[in-house]
Amino acid sequence: MSAMKKLYTSVLPHIHAFFGRTYLPYFPSKISIESGNLCNLRCPLCPTGQQDKSAKKGFLSFTVFKKVIDETGQNLTMIRLYNWGEPLLNKNFLRMVRYAKERGIDLKISTNLSLKIEDTTIEALLKSGLEKIYISCNGASRTTYQKYHIGGDFELVMDNMKRVVQKKREIPGCRTRLVWLFHVFKHNEHEIETAKKLAQKIGITIKVSKMRPDMGKEIFETTLKALERDREWIPDNPEYTVVSEKRQKRVGCTLPWTETVINWDGSVLPCCAVYSEKYAFGNILENSFAEIWNNEMYVAARKEILGIKNDRETICHICKRSGYLHGG
Repeated sequence: MSAMKKLYTSVLPHIHAFFGRTYLPYFPSKISIESGNLCNLRCPLCPTGQQDKSAKKGFLSFTVFKKVIDETGQNLTMIRLYNWGEPLLNKNFLRMVRYAKERGIDLKISTNLSLKIEDTTIEALLKSGLEKIYISCNGASRTTYQKYHIGGDFELVMDNMKRVVQKKREIPGCRTRLVWLFHVFKHNEHEIETAKKLAQKIGITIKVSKMRPDMGKEIFETTLKALERDREWIPDNPEYTVVSEKRQKRVGCTLPWTETVINWDGSVLPCCAVYSEKYAFGNILENSFAEIWNNEMYVAARKEILGIKNDRETICHICKRSGYLHGG
């Protein structure tokens, strides 16, 4: 896709949101497709890690992935092929990446990399054409790592990270960007500089990211409630958390205009913070994406955000009452 078209598809949604349009004549240029909501770790602030049973469990099939791409791919510039699970557990993962890349679509993934991975798999992963691989590792030592990544193996992650970096160097022209994602919590805040030095030694870019409170509950509650419940995880430096007692309320949200999320079972949701298919706006196995993108649920959500009276309540109404995601 040309640079001009990418610019056009990224600006267009904001123009329609600005003018208060709720029926949209375009598809989003960026989407999240959940590779599956199963994981090998038990991270305490993630609903998958908590083994939350409010969502059906499973892996994205190639059939569902292909249907999504075939229906939305014309305007797609980016796919996040992950959400509530570990993408490398999906046996069809590389096939999906290749299918999207053949159609000129960039892809990102986020992996915990606490898996036994063969050299051939690492090579295939880097040759698949992925634009970016985030490696989630919230610790620079074994003890700190295991505080959050329950069930994970710090030494294995470090070894895999080194192997991926080395293999990238060996592949001519490999453009996949590797990023160590280090989310700051109270228990690992003291290791930020250690992690940066370790990343430099390994030869990988590190991104120090803000923590999120319980990710399965954050759109259903106010910032104050999240702060009260998850106080033990919140870093002392407010710079490293998305929520704050001093943070001003958000005045709106543009996600129902700019993006969409499709779960492994075909459920279509307005954003990646919504965990269960219970709040889906439709299912791509039952209706086309074109029908869902402008159906009663999506239009009602956009109207609610714009303050236009409507009688249909959606998950976006609940999020707005809470002050919007990471808002008030």
